[in-house]
Amino acid sequence: MNTRIGALVLLALLVVLTGCGGGGTGGGTTNPIVVSISPPTANLNQGATQSFTANVAVNWTVQEGAAGGSITNMGAYTAPNIGGTFHVIATSQADTSKSATATVNIAAVAIFLNQPFVTIDVGNQFTFVANVTGTVNTAVSWAIQEGASGGSITSSGVYTAPGTDGMFHVIATSQADNTQKATAAVTVAPLMVSVIPPSNLLGLLGVRDFIATVNTSLNAHVTWSVQEGAAGGAITASGQYTAPNTTGGPFHVVATSVQDSTKNGIANVTVGGSGFRPTGDMSTARTAHTATLLPSGKLLIVGGDTCLFTGYYYEFCPLSSAEVYDVGAGTFATTGKMSVARVFHTATLLNNGKVLVTGGHDASAELYDPASGTFAVTGSMSVGRNSHTATLLAGGKVLIAGGQGVGVLATAELYDPTSGTFTATGSMAAARTSHTATLLINGKVLIAGGFNSAGATLATTELYDPSSGTFTATGAMATARTSHTATLLANGKVLVTGGIANMANGGSLSSAEVYDVVAGTFSATGPMMTVRDSHFAILLANGTVLVAGGPFGSSGGLTAELYNTGNGTFTETGGMETSRALAAAVLLPDGRVFVSGGSDTISAELYE
Repeated sequence: MNTRIGALVLLALLVVLTGCGGGGTGGGTTNPIVVSISPPTANLNQGATQSFTANVAVNWTVQEGAAGGSITNMGAYTAPNIGGTFHVIATSQADTSKSATATVNIAAVAIFLNQPFVTIDVGNQFTFVANVTGTVNTAVSWAIQEGASGGSITSSGVYTAPGTDGMFHVIATSQADNTQKATAAVTVAPLMVSVIPPSNLLGLLGVRDFIATVNTSLNAHVTWSVQEGAAGGAITASGQYTAPNTTGGPFHVVATSVQDSTKNGIANVTVGGSGFRPTGDMSTARTAHTATLLPSGKLLIVGGDTCLFTGYYYEFCPLSSAEVYDVGAGTFATTGKMSVARVFHTATLLNNGKVLVTGGHDASAELYDPASGTFAVTGSMSVGRNSHTATLLAGGKVLIAGGQGVGVLATAELYDPTSGTFTATGSMAAARTSHTATLLINGKVLIAGGFNSAGATLATTELYDPSSGTFTATGAMATARTSHTATLLANGKVLVTGGIANMANGGSLSSAEVYDVVAGTFSATGPMMTVRDSHFAILLANGTVLVAGGPFGSSGGLTAELYNTGNGTFTETGGMETSRALAAAVLLPDGRVFVSGGSDTISAELYE
C-alpha cells in the first residue's frame, strides 16, 4: 500500500517537471507585447488628415477626445479645427495594458493679404487676395469696417471704392477660425480733374480740342465752360474750344466733374496775332499722304493711310483715293483714283503742270492731270520704294533717291517727263531711308540723315550734282537724325530740325542746325521749344520758318513755333486744333500755310 502511494507521487512529480520545460521539445517562454506607431509625430493643418499605422493589432483613440480630432479603427486621423498639440493612442488588442502614443501638432490659422496698404481713385476697383494658412479651409468672408460708406466688396474680394475720398478698411475673416482676421487700409484719393493740354497759345479764332480726365470710374464725364464767358472764347460739350477774334488772355477753359461739381480742372489759353484756324475736312482721314500745290492754286491731296497710328499698317488702311482742296471756298472735292494704294510715297509738281506720284506701294509711278482730274500710269522705277525722296531739278527731271524696298536703298534714278521713263543715276555713298532731300540754290541736292538697314540713324550727308550724276560726301551733321525736316532758307542755307536720334529708343530731338552751302558744314542753332519728329517745316514769305506737329500724342504734336533766321532762335506761335504727325503742309500763294491730316485725322487747318 505505501509502496503504491509512493509510486503515484513520483509519477505526478515527473509530469509537473515535464510541463515546466524540463527537457520537453514543445515548451518555451512567451515574448512581451510592445506597441509602436508610425509616424510617431505629425504636423498638420486644421481639418487635415493623417494615416497612422501600428505594428500589432490595436484600438485607436485620441487622448483629448473629440476636442483633439477623430480617428477611425483603421488609423485614419482627422485634425480638429483648432490649433494645439494632441495625442493619438494605439492600445494593443491582446493586452490593453500595452499602448503607444503619437504627438500631433496642429497649426494655428493665419491670414495674409496681398496688399495691406492700397491707394486707388474714387469709384475704382482693386482685387484683394487672402492667403490663409494653418487650415485646409482657406475660404474667407469679406467686409468693410466702415460699412457702405467705405465702399463695397464682393465674395471674391473685388473692392469698389466709394464716391468720396478718405481712409477705409477692408477686413478678411477666416471661415475656419473667425477669430483670425487680416485688415487692409485703403486710401481713396481725392477726385481730380486734369485738362490736356494744360496751357496753349492760339491764333485768332484758333481751335483746340481739349481732353479732360477724371480719376474715377463712377462718372468720368465733365461739363465745359469758359471762365470769362463769350469774351474768352467758346467751347462745345465735347471740349472743342474756339478762341475769340481778339488777342489777349490768359483765358481759362474749365472742365467740371459731373460726379463732384466742386472739382474741376483748368487750362490757360493765350490768344496771339498768328496761328492756325480750321478749314474744311477731307473726305477721309489721312496720314503719310502728300499735298501738292497745283498751277491753278488748288491743292492735290493723294493717298496716305487712315489707320497708321490706330490700326495695322498695310492691312486695310492704305488709300488709292485723291481729292482737291479749293483754297477760296475752303472745301474738298474728290478727284480721280490712283491705280494702287500708296503711303509714304512722293508727289512732285512737274514743269508741265502734271503731278508725278512715285512708290509707296511698289516700283510703279503715275501722273495726275489737273485738266482731266485723272491719273495715268507712267514708266516704273527700277525698284519699289517708300519713304524715299523726290526732288524736281532745275532741268525739269526728278531725282528719286533711297528709301525702302527690299531693304534700305542707296540707289537713285531720274524721271524724264519728256520720255516718261526712269533711268539710273549715281548711287549714294550710304543706303538711307526717311532722310531729306533739299534743292540748293546752286542746283545741287543736299541729302541728309535717315537710317540704314541695320536701323542705325545717320549723321552723314551728301550732295547730288545733276551735271555729273554723282553723289559726293559733304559735312556731317552734329547729330544723327531721321524723320527730321530740312528747309531751304532765304539766305541759301538749310535749316535742319528735330527728328529721331536713335531708332531703338525712339527719342525725339529738340536740337536744330544750319548747313552752310559755301563752307559745306553744319553749325548749331536753336534749339526748338519742344522735341519733334515726323513734323513739318515751311519757309514763310517773311523769311521765318514755321515748325509744327510731331510725335503722336505728344505736346509737340499740336504746338507750333517760328524760327528767326536773323538771331537763330525759336519762339512759340499759335498752335493747331489737334496733334498731327506725318501731316502734309504746303505754303499757299497768299502766304498762308495749309496743313492736312496726320495722326489719322480728317481735318485740315490754315496758318495765317
